[in-house]
Amino acid sequence: MTDYGSRAERWVATRWPAIRARGMWRFVLVKGVAFWGGLMLAFMAIAMTLQLGPSHPRLPLVLAVAVPLCAVGGCVWGLLTWIFNERIHHALQQR
Repeated sequence: MTDYGSRAERWVATRWPAIRARGMWRFVLVKGVAFWGGLMLAFMAIAMTLQLGPSHPRLPLVLAVAVPLCAVGGCVWGLLTWIFNERIHHALQQR
């Protein structure tokens, strides 16, 4: 195996083929929407609950708005991560 320079290159060279084989949309939904979007939603829920208080009348509305925003953000994160990893993967294949 070729000696890869950075940790990211080593990760893409070793782990990316298996992730890639499962498909882009699975990656976007699991890693992007569920994982990244879920973590952001949890962070937003905690932050807004601490800031507004658990009995604030607008807290449910704020959280209801945060759900789709975090899902869209997770989808974007997943797509961008997929694109960047694909570029690194193809560049490593060219070597």
